[in-house]
Amino acid sequence: MSKKIPNAHDLCFKSFFSREDFVRDFIQYYLPEEVKKHLDLTIIEIDMEGYLSEEFKEFYSDVVAKVYFKDRIHELELYFLFEHKSKPYRFTILQTLNYQVQKWMRLLVDGKLDQYLPIIVPVVIYNGYKGWNFSVQFEDLFQLPSEHFKDFIPQFRHILHDIGQMDEASFKTTTIMEIFHLLLKYIYYPELDTKIHEIYDLLEKLPDNDKLTDYLFIIVRYVMASGAIPEKRLLEHTKRFSGGEEMIGVAAREIEERVEQTRKPYWQKQAKVENSQENLIDVATEVYGPLPGMLHEKIKSIQSLENLRALNRKVIRTQSLEEFTELVNRAAQ
Repeated sequence: MSKKIPNAHDLCFKSFFSREDFVRDFIQYYLPEEVKKHLDLTIIEIDMEGYLSEEFKEFYSDVVAKVYFKDRIHELELYFLFEHKSKPYRFTILQTLNYQVQKWMRLLVDGKLDQYLPIIVPVVIYNGYKGWNFSVQFEDLFQLPSEHFKDFIPQFRHILHDIGQMDEASFKTTTIMEIFHLLLKYIYYPELDTKIHEIYDLLEKLPDNDKLTDYLFIIVRYVMASGAIPEKRLLEHTKRFSGGEEMIGVAAREIEERVEQTRKPYWQKQAKVENSQENLIDVATEVYGPLPGMLHEKIKSIQSLENLRALNRKVIRTQSLEEFTELVNRAAQ
């Protein structure tokens, strides 16, 4: 039986956009030339934490990427706010404006603002099966009694990346980009059962076996969590990969845990985090011996259960304590 979790689309989206190389390619191939031509994409800092609005007590933003302009004399920063939507929502642009204001205020309070505010470019990634039928211009949220009121309304827009309206030729930029777009475009449709062959063919082209394994897990978990293909049918497709059958089982257990977490109070969820932290420390100690105190504390600082699970899967594949430490540092950011 297929297993579904309510945040399956967001989980898949964040799994792709948490990777610096993926974000770099997305900016390079899918954002306007007049924007990206000014950017130095050699350094990209990914923030997965989002921002908690004190007024509304909600998290805003999915992924934020900080980049720099090519003119590094003034160290000008620019932020891309990548927001995912699986359903059209009229007030998406209001949500992005809220994030922008909260981000600027945080920089102000932290004393990190210079003379000017950093630019924040909102990019909405949409993969719903219905067309996006709302304006991307903020001013269109208002009904004005006269043109004289325009001076009092912010003038900005968000970029809309509507995967459902894109043709497949536009997906063929990089192998991972093609996989990402095909997966999110067909996740709602019966054609996915056929397209999964095409996606797996692309996956086999990846020269890095670790990347292949990581992306295969993301794909399997997403397809299972969204209920797009029955588990037995997906297993038939995935057996072509070494360890594919075992991966189906791992994904199924993780999905069951996520479903269970949505039913548990905070303290029980926190216990899951602490258990995962302790398990990671135990496994890493078994591999590399007693861990340095700073590394131990860094692991304890990771509150993302998803990041901890990923580290638990990867620790036995690392070649040195330095490599493992680097993975922990990235997960703790």
